[in-house]
Amino acid sequence: MNKINPNRIKFYQFLNNDISLELFESWVYENKELENVISEENYIDLLAFNFKSREIKNFIKSIIKKHFDWKEFEKYRTIELLKNIKSGNIEIVLASRKLRELYLEQEEEIKRPFLSIGLAIGYESELDNCLIESEYKLWNSNALKKQLEPVEWYRKRILENVNQELNELLNPEFKVIDLGEIVNIKHLHETFAERLYFPEFYGNNWDAFWDSISGIVEMPKHLTLINWEKFEKTFKKDSKILKKIIKDYNNQNIENKIKTVGNTG
Repeated sequence: MNKINPNRIKFYQFLNNDISLELFESWVYENKELENVISEENYIDLLAFNFKSREIKNFIKSIIKKHFDWKEFEKYRTIELLKNIKSGNIEIVLASRKLRELYLEQEEEIKRPFLSIGLAIGYESELDNCLIESEYKLWNSNALKKQLEPVEWYRKRILENVNQELNELLNPEFKVIDLGEIVNIKHLHETFAERLYFPEFYGNNWDAFWDSISGIVEMPKHLTLINWEKFEKTFKKDSKILKKIIKDYNNQNIENKIKTVGNTG
């Protein structure tokens, strides 16, 4: 992820509850650079605003949306959540709920969430009836062990997915898309649209796919499609079309490349 301007990141940290209201308020009063970051009118309004008001978060949100890139904030808080899950600061069941909550909020705000639907929604339904740590004390040890069995089943996979998606957000030049779980061509196009941030009007067809990767979106420098052999055997016609598109794309791009892993040739 590109380094965020320190003046913007303080707004993001406050809105994401990473710093306290008191710390943010002190920073606002002490930071004279803000005059050059937001409009004079908003700067004066910010200094005059009652920071104890219930509307402080909505007011800061309006400043971010007016002067900064809201997608940058959404990317920031996605990365922070994934970091906290990876480090163990958020236990798995609570993490699954926070991932789902963030995904649904981003669907509303930016249409294309930074999380994959598999990570955000897939596990939450499996762990929906599991306890969070604050509830452990209400159960005896045998019943608790039974309750937590699904957590142990899914923990490793969740953390692997978290690590992969975090790495891709921090290093957008590299991306991996798994074609092994594709169930139909509609699902394939939805997966590409989600993982490559295609526009909302993406048409779920190969012409729209070519238009998107060749000019509409910023592509990663290295895109790897894994489990290609399984995809090729299951979707013979469309795998030939996609292989041709990949060849044309690679021929037209010096730096950006798409490769398949598991290619049967």
